[in-house]
Amino acid sequence: MQLAARCADHGGEYLDKAFTLHLKQRETEQKLTIDDTSAHNGVTEQWNHTIVKQIGALLHASNLPKFLWGEAACHIVWLMNQMTTKAVNSMTPDEAVFGRKPDLQNVLEWGEKVWV
Repeated sequence: MQLAARCADHGGEYLDKAFTLHLKQRETEQKLTIDDTSAHNGVTEQWNHTIVKQIGALLHASNLPKFLWGEAACHIVWLMNQMTTKAVNSMTPDEAVFGRKPDLQNVLEWGEKVWV
C-alpha cells in the first residue's frame, strides 16, 4: 500500500537521510512544497504545534521530568493514531493501515505508576 506523506516545506525537518530512507522503506511518497509557502504546510505545521503543546501539558500535569518529552511525544502521536479523522473517511489512522479498530481497553493514563 502506498501512502502519501503530508506536504512539507524545505525547512529541513523532513529532509534528513534517515527520515527519507524510512519513508522509502514503507513505500511512502514524500511531497515537498515550494520554499517560503507556509500556507501550503498548514496541516503539518498545525499537527506539530498541537503535539508540542500536548507534550508540555502532559509533563506539567504529571510532574514528570522534562527529559521524558520524547516518550510524551510518542504517546501523543500514538493516541492521535487511535482517534478518528476525516483524512481517512472517519476511521482511525491505525484502522486505515491495519484494517481493524484499535482496542483501547488497557490504555493507562499518562504518568500513572505501573510495574515494569
